[in-house]
Amino acid sequence: MELREQRYMVAIARHQSIKKAAQELHVTSPTLSTFLTHLEHQLGVKLFDRLGKAFIPTAAGQLYLQAAQKMLLVDESYEAQLSDLLQGTTGQITFGIHLRRTSYLIPPVLKRFLEEYPNVKVDTQEMDTGRAYQALEEGLLDFIVVNTKAAAKNYHYEELYQDYLVAVLAADDPICTRARQLKDGHHWLNGKWLKEKRLILQLPEQTARTYTDQFLKSVPLIPKNPIILSNLETAAQMAAEGLGVAFNYEQYIRHFSYHKPIRYFLVGNCQPIPYYIVCRKDKYLPLYTRRFIQLLKKCPQK
Repeated sequence: MELREQRYMVAIARHQSIKKAAQELHVTSPTLSTFLTHLEHQLGVKLFDRLGKAFIPTAAGQLYLQAAQKMLLVDESYEAQLSDLLQGTTGQITFGIHLRRTSYLIPPVLKRFLEEYPNVKVDTQEMDTGRAYQALEEGLLDFIVVNTKAAAKNYHYEELYQDYLVAVLAADDPICTRARQLKDGHHWLNGKWLKEKRLILQLPEQTARTYTDQFLKSVPLIPKNPIILSNLETAAQMAAEGLGVAFNYEQYIRHFSYHKPIRYFLVGNCQPIPYYIVCRKDKYLPLYTRRFIQLLKKCPQK
């Protein structure tokens, strides 16, 4: 299907810029500018307000873009099904995942996948959870990997693996000797033992902070002069330096590397944190995308 007009419009809206959209579309800026002027003249209405250098959709533009995105979704579904009919040997997968998870999930999966589908391009978009859901809703991604569910009903969820919140301390911290070993091999710390420690916390909007705050409330433990930063790896490094107690996810911290050792412990009620592969119910996923998801689901179990 030829949906050049719709692709051009969606690109302009996404970048809010003729120049950047033209670069993505591999056309010149004058070509794209002339296209937009002609389309607005043809429709008899402005589709974008020019606010400085930014192109912001008007009410008519938003209406057009909603229809264009639906048309592109239908086109993608057609192309994917056609690809399956042609044995699914070529195509592209575009998915969203948080930066912290790419290092231990993607390399082994991608190696195995490309052995089976060497001509399928895999585009990994590293982004936070909020942006991932937005991009999925806009039809820009095939699926996302997140640890929260959205209120929208048009998503399909498959559990990828279960994770746990852990407290991270320097390996020589005396509190480590008080940890209790659980039957499954994990080690657990009583949250009350951390009351005199400086806490290293994430920003309030981060999901790691949400789970940490739930734990702190259960102790209860009120942080005194905490260190606040967004980067979980830096927080773990600070813990290794003896600056305090950081909080992280077990799957990530298992692969953490630093020149000073750390130890990590389950805390609180040890409730698992599920991670999901999320896709739109109305989006067709070709065989090679479903195979990539299958490999992802196998990876954490190794």
